[in-house]
Amino acid sequence: MPPAAELPEVVVLLATYNGRRWLPEQLASILAQEGVRVRVVALDDESSDGTREWLVEQAAADPRVTVLPSMGSSGGSAPNFYRLATLVQPPADGYLAFSDQDDIWLPGKLERHVRLLREGGHDGVSGSITSFTPRGVRTLIKKDYPQRRFDYLTESPGPGSTFVLTPRLAALVAEQLSDADSPARTADFHDSLIYALARGAGFSWHIDGTPTLDYRQHDDNVMGSNTGLGSALERFRLIREHWHRGQAVIHARVALAVAPEADRAGIEGMLALLEGHGIRARWALARRSGQMRRRPRDRRIIGLLIAIGVW
Repeated sequence: MPPAAELPEVVVLLATYNGRRWLPEQLASILAQEGVRVRVVALDDESSDGTREWLVEQAAADPRVTVLPSMGSSGGSAPNFYRLATLVQPPADGYLAFSDQDDIWLPGKLERHVRLLREGGHDGVSGSITSFTPRGVRTLIKKDYPQRRFDYLTESPGPGSTFVLTPRLAALVAEQLSDADSPARTADFHDSLIYALARGAGFSWHIDGTPTLDYRQHDDNVMGSNTGLGSALERFRLIREHWHRGQAVIHARVALAVAPEADRAGIEGMLALLEGHGIRARWALARRSGQMRRRPRDRRIIGLLIAIGVW
């Protein structure tokens, strides 16, 4: 292995809120990553369970950990990550990663993803995961279905905790989040936003089929791994309330804000259909549903839901 000074540096953004019970295992799995130099920058969102105090203790004991000053409540996980992404950038020859407070990173996660970025010339990488429950049930959540032209309108390429970005993409994300005229901050999830910016700008993104983290399932998950009956019912409720369509509109606007001139017409066409009303717009959008999801089953489902006017 090269000397530590020659290893690529990865800055890991850790957004926390009342995660004290899970953080020791999560932080230990990050700091144990080999083949890279890790630096963790944490921002706590006004926790009441001692999370911030514990993080400050870790920062005092390990120079690789930095805790940013309190900024008041952000109102949610995504806004807290948005703050981090605008405040912290990787070095010019390094990378930016994102971490939840309750997962467990597998050995070699960052080394593998940095290698995939470098070898493939990509600007972003994400991956499949293994979810696990308190009862020990483990489930592979496959994310590496082939990308489609407009999949970024309706889905993320994996949990944000699997993301690693190049400085170029990290700078684009920070720029859009800092721009008062950008629709970026209106996106409800940072992972979907980052993917929409990357794909909209024409950057290359790789989805890794090898799981590199264990994704903890518990009652406090913001979204979870989207498995099980309860998750399916919640997704259907959001579909009926047109939340997914509203987010797709935001993602289209986000992509349009950064798109090369050659790609603008296609995105503008999708945005017009997403914002359109009436049966003609509905059927036109349904015919394009094959470009909106990666998994074949999901493409058929969303096409049907659009056609019958539910989505």
